[in-house]
Amino acid sequence: MLGQLRRIVQDVAQEPSLANALAGLVSNVKNALQTECCSVYLADYQQQQFMLMATDGLNKDAIGKVAIGFSEGLIGWVGQREEPINLAAAHLHPRFKVTPEVSEDCFSAFLGCPIIHHRKVLGVLTIQQSASRVFSEDEESFLVTLGVQLASVLVNAEMRELASQSSPKHVHVGQLQGLIGAPGIAIGQGFVLQPASDFDAISLQKSDDPEKELSRFYRAVKVTKAEFNRLAERMSGHLPPDALAIFDVYHQLLDAASLGNEIEAQIAEGWCAKSSLKRVVEKFARQFDDMDDAYLRERGTDIRDLGQRVLNHLLETEQRHHKLPEHVVLVAENVTATMLAEIPRVQLVAIVSLKGSVNSHAAIMARALGIPAVMGVDELPLMQWQGQQLIVDGYQGNILVSPAEAICHEYRQLMNKDAELNARYQAELHLPGQSACGARFNLMVNSGLAIELETTQSEFTDGVGLYRTEFPFIIRSRFPTEQEQIELYSKVLTGYPDKPVVMRTLDVGGDKPLPYFPISEENPFLGWRGIRLTLDHPEIFLVQIRAMLKANIGNGNLHILLPMISDLAEVDESLRLIKQAWFEVDDEVNQQHVVPKPKVGVMIEVPSIMYQLPELARKVDFCSVGTNDLTQYLLAVDRNNPRVGNLYDALHPSVLRALHQLGQQTHGLQFPASICGELAGEPIGVLILAAMGFNRFSMNHRNLAKIKWLLRRIDLSELKLLLPEILACQSPKQVRLQVQRFLDQKQLLNQLRA
Repeated sequence: MLGQLRRIVQDVAQEPSLANALAGLVSNVKNALQTECCSVYLADYQQQQFMLMATDGLNKDAIGKVAIGFSEGLIGWVGQREEPINLAAAHLHPRFKVTPEVSEDCFSAFLGCPIIHHRKVLGVLTIQQSASRVFSEDEESFLVTLGVQLASVLVNAEMRELASQSSPKHVHVGQLQGLIGAPGIAIGQGFVLQPASDFDAISLQKSDDPEKELSRFYRAVKVTKAEFNRLAERMSGHLPPDALAIFDVYHQLLDAASLGNEIEAQIAEGWCAKSSLKRVVEKFARQFDDMDDAYLRERGTDIRDLGQRVLNHLLETEQRHHKLPEHVVLVAENVTATMLAEIPRVQLVAIVSLKGSVNSHAAIMARALGIPAVMGVDELPLMQWQGQQLIVDGYQGNILVSPAEAICHEYRQLMNKDAELNARYQAELHLPGQSACGARFNLMVNSGLAIELETTQSEFTDGVGLYRTEFPFIIRSRFPTEQEQIELYSKVLTGYPDKPVVMRTLDVGGDKPLPYFPISEENPFLGWRGIRLTLDHPEIFLVQIRAMLKANIGNGNLHILLPMISDLAEVDESLRLIKQAWFEVDDEVNQQHVVPKPKVGVMIEVPSIMYQLPELARKVDFCSVGTNDLTQYLLAVDRNNPRVGNLYDALHPSVLRALHQLGQQTHGLQFPASICGELAGEPIGVLILAAMGFNRFSMNHRNLAKIKWLLRRIDLSELKLLLPEILACQSPKQVRLQVQRFLDQKQLLNQLRA
């Protein structure tokens, strides 16, 4: 049964034509369950109806013509209840609607199952039979399981169909919805920096130049055969002749008489080389998978391995021919710091990450660079983005693919308006960071990704509230040496003379892996990351601390911040190692220089440490609240998972109440506290935090001018009157509405974005 389910879903996913996919679906389900009729209806939310899209058993002339309202008939009832409905005599039920066009008078038994994706009903799948009987639990379970698996395949199926029918440069798939990663608007061309080398990422596409596609396929086959020859030669001294015979089999499969002939036929039908390879390999692999003989079933693996190698060479050739667009919209499964380093900053205008969420590492990097980003957009296969004209709307989380020129014109006007607003903020950047009532704020920057950009306005900031030391580690192919780190840290410390620079010790793991120090964990955000990793490797920690201390000689503005602290014992061990490193550096300089002792602080991001603040305040000098991870852990939401990305919200009432309690406690302990998470750089967030009594904020340098401009127009007494209403809210939406209403009353709301 599981094998049948898998094959049915695979057939739907691999068919580029939606009509053909649904026709195959109903026939396969009818045969699998040995029933007399199977039909599928898809939801049309504009018309508020379910349209019959495929059937095997009803009148086929009704396909695409018969529609049933959301509140009508048994189909509408299934959609309303969002659960299976199993009836022995459907025609006797009061919700039964007579529809002569479908010719279902002969059927009595009815089982309908909704197809739901992210709480939205996409359609209804039904089976029917002439005999009056209740379908068995096994049959109902089969249909429910199939509906769940079909949901992710059918979502945005119309977009995929349109994409497959057009060339990559002329595809028109309209608008895609993702999660807001970084605000702003950009227009550019999609560029896939690291294409996925697997068939799941390949969308089926036609080509108008079969000769060119055939030539590309022949070149890939030639390179693949040469690769097999090298492998066979290398392994000849280690494997027996019968084991080496597999390479001969691969050669034969690539010959025209085997797979090659089939692929050539697909190219002749108008499919591009990648699509032809995908269709043929998956067809043959499925045939082997269905065989009873275990030996023959294993040959399906050989077919896939062979196809994978040819695909790799096709993609390599394709990538070499892609020139970097003038305005690059970087598209990847997961955008990394290494990818960003490969694109010239002047050409990078936006980021689209198929995975990730609002506060994933890619989103934070985008905000630091001041470019819009949309996350969790996986409706189109990765390679389909290559070369597309895109509008990335980071305010709404929308992406417009191949937009009309009139739409581009409208968005350019919005971009101009954004630029005007930003110029208004920049005009006041030199003024003090204070409220309208004179309350002083320390406004600092988060740094580490683009030092040159981040230090250009250092005179208008109060220092660096968070320097992320992990970026120099991530973009290298090895751990940086002590001397390399000294040079990096010196540049930052000297860039902010007489102002505090808070350097966070190495914080990798989670969604920030080191390419040369891979960590494989099932739940990395709760695993070996931050201080846990560096305390287990004191040789890494000590070298970094020594480099910081040496860079601080002559500057004296270094503060050290410890990430991912969940236990006081971690603080004690860290302080011991910092003390050891200080003695080592002091001994090394041999009284030639004074080695300042830096202040040491702890990041408040793991909820457990919030309940040990009195003890913590006696051990360290300050704390800094990382709202990104604190929100993630309080809400138990993986911030990198787009499936639950809508649940991640730093304005959740529970998060705000925890921050309020934290602020009251640190104030009572006279324990200096700052906010360095992304919430500190958002207008709504910073107003709420200011109302709570926080007055030290660190944000990306792009937001600094806007936040300073806003705070200079706010009276703290008004904010404090608003705070009880905010803390009484029951949802993030209510919180936003409260603050937006406040800003609107002060005529500030329309001045914060175009």
